[in-house]
Amino acid sequence: MEKTGKGPCTCPFAEASVGFRSRMSTSAPTADAGSPRPHVLPMALVTWAFIALVLLLVVALVVVKLTQGTSPTPHLPPLASVAVVDAVAGVPQGAFDSAGVSALSGPGPQVTSGQAPYQVDGKPAVVFVGAEFSPYSAAESWALVAALARFGTFSRLGQESSASDEVFGGTPGFSFDGTSYRSTHVTLEAVDTYESTLSSTAPAGFSTLEEPSASVLSLVRRYDGQDGDAVLPFLDVGGRVVVVGDAIGFSPGVLGSMSMSQVAGALTDPTSAAGQAILGAANELTAALCVVDGGVPTATCHSAATLSAASHLGLP
Repeated sequence: MEKTGKGPCTCPFAEASVGFRSRMSTSAPTADAGSPRPHVLPMALVTWAFIALVLLLVVALVVVKLTQGTSPTPHLPPLASVAVVDAVAGVPQGAFDSAGVSALSGPGPQVTSGQAPYQVDGKPAVVFVGAEFSPYSAAESWALVAALARFGTFSRLGQESSASDEVFGGTPGFSFDGTSYRSTHVTLEAVDTYESTLSSTAPAGFSTLEEPSASVLSLVRRYDGQDGDAVLPFLDVGGRVVVVGDAIGFSPGVLGSMSMSQVAGALTDPTSAAGQAILGAANELTAALCVVDGGVPTATCHSAATLSAASHLGLP
């Protein structure tokens, strides 16, 4: 199923061994003087028989190899540069405060109540399901990384650009394929479901990266309101704030044809369109994180930007 279109994406989730025994020694029989000499095979015949056996073994191994096929090369997105990751993780508090949430527009996150929080390892979990070809997934990844970097540290963040034939094609963003996140406050369960390039083999469409677990898929189905394909990206912050599809609070178009380095640089300039949009969305996610983790770190959770975002969303 080919995944192209305008707007947020909808995506379906669907040796033999040879052993040898040692010979047992027996006493040689005594030959009578008149007995005929035993028949001995010519050495050349023994040699050719051995060569034939080796050739048969080689042919068998080749047949097994061809029928088994080769293992697919694992998808390894290029890593985001250290400079980019450090820039996003090091956005000063003043930049968040200056950006606030005033630049956010369009559909935004929904606040939920009465839902059992999704937890991993006894901590509230942030669940992100996206696709590398999706411009909305790419745009939302900036806000997600900027917010989570205030509560923990990332390692092996990848980088990708959304598919060129999608709306807002070439939107730069982070790939979470192979990424790990460490925090004493929250956990992250991120799944990139599809690559950003079309598959060269059947079935048609974007190549599958990873299927969400049954528990994550159930969570997606609870909120996306779809009977068929899931709407991506999907983001759930501890069961209190949910983002589905294009409800990221800003258009990926503000990133235009910017590079990863240019977007990272814009985060230190809260007057820029990209900086205002990403930091505003990150402030909302920060406010949600502070609600589910008990309000720590204090300096982050009691900052002007976080309090403003909480009020904007209607969070306590």
